[in-house]
Amino acid sequence: MSAIAGIVSLNDQAVDRVTLERMESLLQPYGRDAQHHLQYGAIGLIRTLLRTTPEDSFDHQPLLHRASGFALLFDGRLDNRDELIEELGLSTREALILADSAIVLHACLKWDVDAVTHLIGDFALACWSSQKKRLWLARDPLGFRPLFWHRQPNFFAFATLPKALFAIPGVPRALCEERLSDLLSLIPMIGPESFFKDVYRVEPGQLLVLEDGRITTRFYHRFDPKYELHLRSDADYLEAFQDLTGRAIACRLRASTPIASHLSSGFDSSTVTALAASRLSARNTPLVAYTAVPREGFDGPVPRGSHSDEGPAASALARRFANIEHVLIRSGSASPLDNLQSDTENLDRAPLNPCNAIWVDAINVDAARRGIKVMLIGQMGNFSISYTGEQYLPTLVRQGRWRRWLHEATALHRAEPGQRWRHIIASSVGPYVPPLIWERLTKSRGREHPFSRYCAINPQFMARIDTPARARRAAWDVSNRPWADGRRMRIAGLQRIDFGEQSASVNAVGLEFRDPTCDLRLIEFCLAVPGHQYLRNGQRRWLLQRLMQDVLPPEILYARTRGLQAADWFENAGESLPRLRDELQRMKENSAIRSYLDLDSMMTAIDTWPTSGWERQETIMTYRLKLLRGIAAGTFIRYVEESNQ
Repeated sequence: MSAIAGIVSLNDQAVDRVTLERMESLLQPYGRDAQHHLQYGAIGLIRTLLRTTPEDSFDHQPLLHRASGFALLFDGRLDNRDELIEELGLSTREALILADSAIVLHACLKWDVDAVTHLIGDFALACWSSQKKRLWLARDPLGFRPLFWHRQPNFFAFATLPKALFAIPGVPRALCEERLSDLLSLIPMIGPESFFKDVYRVEPGQLLVLEDGRITTRFYHRFDPKYELHLRSDADYLEAFQDLTGRAIACRLRASTPIASHLSSGFDSSTVTALAASRLSARNTPLVAYTAVPREGFDGPVPRGSHSDEGPAASALARRFANIEHVLIRSGSASPLDNLQSDTENLDRAPLNPCNAIWVDAINVDAARRGIKVMLIGQMGNFSISYTGEQYLPTLVRQGRWRRWLHEATALHRAEPGQRWRHIIASSVGPYVPPLIWERLTKSRGREHPFSRYCAINPQFMARIDTPARARRAAWDVSNRPWADGRRMRIAGLQRIDFGEQSASVNAVGLEFRDPTCDLRLIEFCLAVPGHQYLRNGQRRWLLQRLMQDVLPPEILYARTRGLQAADWFENAGESLPRLRDELQRMKENSAIRSYLDLDSMMTAIDTWPTSGWERQETIMTYRLKLLRGIAAGTFIRYVEESNQ
C-alpha cells in the first residue's frame, strides 16, 4: 500500500519543492519502504510505499506518461489484476514486471476517468492530464483507502491523510465542530466533511474532477436496492456463493511476506481464516491466526447472549488445519490510555474504540515482530457473507405470504428458545407501524437513551451545533425501528461506513489489512440474493451455514451466544482509574477541550465507578462510549492544538 499526496498550482506557479519534501516526510511512516516525489509543470506528486505484494518491487511512482501528459498516483491493490491485464490486451510476459499502479496507468490511458469503473480492489488514486489541465481523484466503492483534499484560490491539494495537507503554508489546521459533534453523538459518516475545517474527504465510490478551476463530484458506483438475483435452485445460489467467496479469499493472498488473520469465534473471521488456510495449505504455506481473549480465569459479567472467551471455539477451528499457528492475545494490564496518543497520530483523528484498540495494537505488534505485513480481517461480513436474513420476515408480511411467514416465524422460535414471539412479531410488523407510534412504544419500554447517557458532549456546545436536530436529520433511523428490507438496510449501513483512516493507520506499523468480506463482487452478489436464501426453517445465515457446514467446528456453527471482544475491558479501565482521573484533570485545564466536552459528568462517571453491573447496556454506554470515547475525543482535540504550536 502507498500514501499519496499532490499539489496542483492554479496560477501557473511552480510547486515548491520544500513543501513537497515536508509532505513526503509526514507520510513516510505510512510507506517506509520507498519514498519519491515529482515536479511536473503545475503539479507536484508524492508517493511513499509499503511493499506487500510481489509486484510492489516494480512500483516506481509517481508515474509519468510523457507522450500523453498523464501522471498517476495509485494507492491500493488490484483484486482483478488478471482480468484487467487481459482486458487491456497486455501480454503475460509484460505484466510480470508491472506493478498494479502501472496497470492502472494503462487503464487510465485507455478509458480516462471511466477507468475507475474497471478497477476492483482497495484503492485511492489521482490522475493528472497536463494537456487538459485536469485532475481527477477517486476511491473504491467500499472506501478502504482514504483520500482528502483542500482548495484555496491559488492551489488544490490532496493527500491520503489530512496531516500532509497541513504541511502546505496557509492551510489552517482547525477542528470541524459538526463532525466532532457527530463523533460524540454516534452519528454516522454522512457527507464529505472531515474532522478538520475546510478539509474534505473523497467519499467511497466517488469521482472528483478539478478542471478549469472548478470542482465537480459524482458517484461512479452505487449499490442497487432494487436488483434481486433469481437462480433456478438453492444449489445454484450456493455454487455461485462458493465461487465468489473463494475468489475474494484467493485474490487477497497475493503477498510477498507471511500472512496472518484475525480469528474470533464468529462466522466472519472464522470463515476467512478457514478458507485462507485451506488455500495456503495447497501451497504449503502457514497462516498465523490471532485471537484476542480475556485474562486467564476471567469470568466477569457479559451482556445477555454473549460469551466472554472466544479462545476455545477459535482453537477448535485452528486444530482443523495443520498450517495454522494459533496465537492467543491477552491484553493483561494494558490500559485504554497506553496507545491512545500514538493511535490518534496514526489515524489523524479520534479513535472510535479505545477498548478494542488494546488487543488490535497487541496483535499488530506481534505480527510486525514476525515480519508479517498482510493481515486478513472480516469486519464487513454482516453486510455480505453472514447476513442473518431476519428481514425476510417483514418481507413476507409485505407480500401477504402469511402461511410462509407463520412457518418461518414458528421455526425461528423453536430454533432459538430465547427468541420471544413478541420480538418476532415486532420485527415483522414494526417497519409498517407509523414512526410516531413506534417511537411512543419504544419510549414506553425504555428503549431510547438520552444523549447524556452515551454522549460526552458539552451541553452548550450541543445547543450551539444543534446536535439533536443533526441526529434527526441524519439519514439514520434514530427511532431504532426494524427495517422492512434487508437489502436497503445493508446498503444504508455501507453508505455510512468509512474504514479509510483505519486502513491507512495500520500501514504506520508496517501492516496492510485485507478484508475478503469487503470484496465488491461478493457484496453485490450477497445484496442481490433473496431473503429465502438467508433464513430457512428457522436457521439464520442459511447460505453461509451450508457453505461452511463441513469446515467450521460445531462450537462456531451452532453457537447460541456471540463472542464479546475485550470482555475484560472494564477491569483494564478500572486499574487505570488514577490515570483516567489525571487525564481528565489535564483536559480541564485546556479551554478548548472544556468547551467541547462535558468533563464534569465524565469525572462523575469515574467517581461513581461501579463494582458490578458491567453487563448492563446503560453501564456500557456510560463508560465505554461516553467516558472512554470522550477521552479519545479530548486527546484528538489536544493533538490538533499541539500540532498548531
